[in-house]
Amino acid sequence: MQEDRWKTLRLIFGGAFFVLVLIEKSMGFNPSAMPSFPKQGFKNLGKQKSTQPALQSDPFLSPDWEDDLSWEEEVFDHSIKKDSVKTQKHLLDEEIPQITLPEDRFPGAGKKLEADSGWVPIYFLKFYGSGKNSQSQLVKLTREFPGGDPISFIVSELSKGPTLEEKSKGVISAVPRKLPGSISYSFESGTLHLSLPEELTVGGSNEILKDRIDQFVFSLVGNYGIRGVILYSNGERLRTLGSDGLGLPHILVKNQRKVLVF
Repeated sequence: MQEDRWKTLRLIFGGAFFVLVLIEKSMGFNPSAMPSFPKQGFKNLGKQKSTQPALQSDPFLSPDWEDDLSWEEEVFDHSIKKDSVKTQKHLLDEEIPQITLPEDRFPGAGKKLEADSGWVPIYFLKFYGSGKNSQSQLVKLTREFPGGDPISFIVSELSKGPTLEEKSKGVISAVPRKLPGSISYSFESGTLHLSLPEELTVGGSNEILKDRIDQFVFSLVGNYGIRGVILYSNGERLRTLGSDGLGLPHILVKNQRKVLVF
């Protein structure tokens, strides 16, 4: 009797299993299509890196968020530099008026000089050497002064230049002949304020301009109580000469250079 019950149970279970197999086949179940899990187990699934892009991109959540925002600093710096350049260019483009102080204007109120007749030293030039080794030397000559205003006489003799005999010996002058305009001056406390025509302050190289100024300074300083010379042109003090801007000292005095006596 008990054996019959076990047979009945086996038939029931076998039939149920057979029914389940038929249902699975009808639904297209394929055991080989089951997903395979990683060998390391379920506990490591959360540590795997996702290959899908994040739905939300927040630069502050990135460890490199400072690099992500560096472009803002670059744009900010660039805008500041650009504005600064524009401001500087704007300031440079604006014409800044030049202010002439009273002490830079020609002091026409100074006294004039008077001297008795005598011999006055006048300085010209002579070149020695040839080619690149050629150098100019000051040449000291004398002129007979009839008396009166010595400054006007010296400037006039410099403008006349050397005589024909002196030229035959190689003596020349860097001062233009027949100076245009008038020469005015004032003398005060040992300083001669001399206003020259504009033509004397331009033209020629820096070396020619230096020789020209030395001719004036050496012919004037040391005579008639003159200890220094300040040059002016068009009523304003000269700070530079020529197109290259040859600088002038505050007061012109004799510099150290060789002088030949004829």
